[in-house]
Formats: sequence, C-alpha cells, structure tokens
Amino acid sequence: ANYDKFLRELHVYEEGNLDEIDQLILRVARIFGECELAMPKDFVGEVRNYIKKWQSTDRLEKAVTRAVENGYVNKVAETMLKHDLPPQFFYLALQESDFRPQRVGPSTNFGFAKGIWQFIPQTALKYGLQTGPLVEIAKYDPRDERFNFDKATVAAAQYIRDIYDTDAQASGLLVISSYNWGERRVVSLIQKMPQNPRERNFWQLLKKYRQQFPLETYNYVFYIISAATIGENPKLFGFSFDNPLENVNEDMFKLGS
Repeated sequence: ANYDKFLRELHVYEEGNLDEIDQLILRVARIFGECELAMPKDFVGEVRNYIKKWQSTDRLEKAVTRAVENGYVNKVAETMLKHDLPPQFFYLALQESDFRPQRVGPSTNFGFAKGIWQFIPQTALKYGLQTGPLVEIAKYDPRDERFNFDKATVAAAQYIRDIYDTDAQASGLLVISSYNWGERRVVSLIQKMPQNPRERNFWQLLKKYRQQFPLETYNYVFYIISAATIGENPKLFGFSFDNPLENVNEDMFKLGS
C-alpha cells in the first residue's frame, strides 16, 4: 500500500505519462518482482519489440489454446501460488515447450531436456522426477516423469522457488534467466556485484556482463515478459484468445491500479 502511494505521488501511472501498453508492461514486470523506478528507459521499448515478434506468428495463440484445452492453466497457476510465486510463470512453461506435452529438446552437454518444463536429467532427479530408460534418446518416454504434467509442474515450482532463495532473489528477471542459463552461472556473476539490491538486478547484470550473457537467455527473458503482457489483455494486441489467467487470484491484477 505504501509503495502504491509512492507511485501515485510520483505520477508514474498518471494518464499522459504512459499509454495503456506502457502501463501494462510495467505492471507485468512488477508482478515478476521488478521495480518500475529501477527499470532502464529502453525496457518498455524492448518489450514492445518482442510483442511485435509474437504478433508476427500464431505461436502464442496456439500455445495458450493448447494449455486451455488440456486443463494446464489452473494447475500451473494454483501450483505457483502454493509456492508463493506469481501465476504468470505460466508463460515460462509456454516459452519452454508451447505446452506440447511430449516435447523433447535438442541435445545439450547435460542431456536431453524433456516435458513441458524442459527439465534436464540432473535437475529432474534433484526435484524428485524419475527419468525413464530412454533418458539418453531424443524420444518421448511415458515412463519418464518429466512427461507427467502434474509432477513436473510441482517440481518446476519448487525449482523456481529455490532459485528465488539464491542471490537472484532481488529480481524476478534474474530468476527467469537462471532457469534458462543455469542458476550457478547467474549467481556466480551476481556475487561479483555490490550487495545493495539496487545494484544486484537484471539491468545491472546486463550492464556489467552483457558480453557474457547469452543471446538465447536475453531472448528467453523478453519473450516471457512480452507474452505475459499480451496475456493480460490479448485483445489490446490484436489476439482473439482471452486472458488465460483472468480468473486466477484476481487481486494480483490490481497491482499498480
């Protein structure tokens, strides 16, 4: 409440300062734990660029439709909320797999990532998911629990929660980066930075270590934030689907209002 009052006093969301899309981008970033006042000036413009990428394809609409038709939305949202996480991490799964339940990722140094949450074998085992006999083969395996949507979703929430408990806790975007690039890599860079949270966020990490930060991870973060922004009001961006999270914890969507 005090923070909202502070934003009002600074006229951050005052009509005329930001248009409807800009305001929505900032509110979604805040849901992921970012501070409007700490974001660089080009953040909103970059999210708009990635919104255009989504608008150039039917990938987002198909993935959301697939999630709704298979009953994934409420399960993801409820599981995230039980772990004190925003339900918008729904869009992390979307970016990982497009909600294709039998998705198998490309070969990596850590094995094949599999399932909707794209767990590699080591992380899957750490969070209680049994890998199947086809663990080293790029093929769907019904005995591999990474393909068990309910179990894998709980494991993903636990994993994301644990990342929040590392030095990445100052920034939801650092948490998203860690999920893609690996929390050890991200944390090792964070620990080289000042302990002040104002200087331990995603923006400062990019500023200091942009050359080391993979383009894949940069794209990953902005695709998720832009998808979550579109998801709050799809019609505003020319999409025909409804907000899949509209009926989930509606109080969350009043942030910044």
